Amino acid sequence: MIATGERATLKVWRRDTTNSRSSKKLRRAGFVPASISIRGRDSISVKIKRDELMKNLKKYGRTYLFKLDVDGEETYTAIVRNMQHAAVGGELLDVSFQHVSLDEEIKVEVGIRITGKEAIEARKLLVVTQLDSIPVKGLPQDIPEYLAIDVSELEADDKITVGDIPYPEGIEPDCESDKIVLVITEAKSSDEEGSQESGEDQEEQKETE
Repeated sequence: MIATGERATLKVWRRDTTNSRSSKKLRRAGFVPASISIRGRDSISVKIKRDELMKNLKKYGRTYLFKLDVDGEETYTAIVRNMQHAAVGGELLDVSFQHVSLDEEIKVEVGIRITGKEAIEARKLLVVTQLDSIPVKGLPQDIPEYLAIDVSELEADDKITVGDIPYPEGIEPDCESDKIVLVITEAKSSDEEGSQESGEDQEEQKETE
């Protein structure tokens, strides 16, 4: 869960221009264009140092409640709502923060962390994931950094659904409980793969004759 003590502070600065040209200039200078969404008010356009943002996200995670210091004049408790990356190269283009109230429920995506893969692989099994994150809802301070799934005791053809995952108190999924998160399958040996490929080649030869 998110710590409720003293929060990590991210310094941000207001920006007057928000066009693509000014955004590119900010990125070249080591900043990331950002915005703070506030219910019932216009969003605030800001900029944040890229290195500082990434360092804190790595340390605390995307579901952490940051204290945003805007120009040293006002602060907002906020969570990262969205991060936009370039399709080519993966450069961080933009980040959106959502101002939150500690007594109001929010909806966010929480990542999945799988444990016990070594035990599965030792039995020649594979974990096939179908979801990387789960949409959940609850009070901001109760949102976990991640959802843990232990697969060490699972067998071939076993599956884990959204409803099978243990959630912290006060947190519940915001999607269908029967949605499949992961499936356990048998790993194919190199001989089996070679045999399958050989069979496919023979079928192709027959079709061309």
